[in-house]
Amino acid sequence: MSEHPDLKGRVALVTGASRGIGRAIALRLAAHGAALAVTSSARSQEGLKETCALIERAGGRAISLLADLADEQARGGLVAQAVAQLGPVDIVVNNAATITAYAPPGKIDLPARRMMFEVNFQAPVDLIQQALPGMRARRWGRILNITSEMAQQPPIPYPGPEKFVHALALYGASKAALDRYTLGLAAELHGSGIHANALAPYRIARSESAEAVARQAALAHPDWVEPVEMMAEAAWLLIAGQLTGLVIKSREVLQMMQAPLHALDGRTVIGDARTLADFPKD
Repeated sequence: MSEHPDLKGRVALVTGASRGIGRAIALRLAAHGAALAVTSSARSQEGLKETCALIERAGGRAISLLADLADEQARGGLVAQAVAQLGPVDIVVNNAATITAYAPPGKIDLPARRMMFEVNFQAPVDLIQQALPGMRARRWGRILNITSEMAQQPPIPYPGPEKFVHALALYGASKAALDRYTLGLAAELHGSGIHANALAPYRIARSESAEAVARQAALAHPDWVEPVEMMAEAAWLLIAGQLTGLVIKSREVLQMMQAPLHALDGRTVIGDARTLADFPKD
């Protein structure tokens, strides 16, 4: 990985990195020289160890930090832990998210509402605020919040079962809050050298956690499903580049930058913004 030192000397904190989009982004940043602090809850500890092993096997440096992001106290020292082991945190990628209940907005109860906003909104804000003083002191930083198209109510006719769309309303509300916060933060940080963006898949990123959903969606809408490398590529372009104040989808970033799609090694070209997920024949 040292052959591609674009982020050499930088430290990145990536939440929810035990699999899927979080792992893909962590691997891609490590491929460009960043040292990684990757986090998950204790129940995903084995996956987090595998993420670290993959990074180290490729020549990178990674540490794992376990924390329940729903717990204000547990997440309160995450950035400090990363700094103690790796040095100042330059990049924060808030990928971890949860859906605490699949219930329509008229029925979802207060504990589920609180939990979803705690993980999906309050935790990202807390981690950003922990990292900002150091970023301000160094006049360089990158904040990337992973969001979802569910931040917007889908148009009628709904792209799937009506009950499912309604059940994702509160999840979407938490992501909409994160989007709005990202835009306000980017405006606040104008001219500071710190950039803030929010990134979503076009529809569905094919990852371990979304494999079943992605396969089902691809039967009727193959254009909805992108390889997880698409999110990693877009994340890399936003972190390495000068764009800020965007709430944007992965494919749009690649198209805007006229960038090829690389494998997670950051070297091998595997497509472009139009590339769809490949489902091998069973």
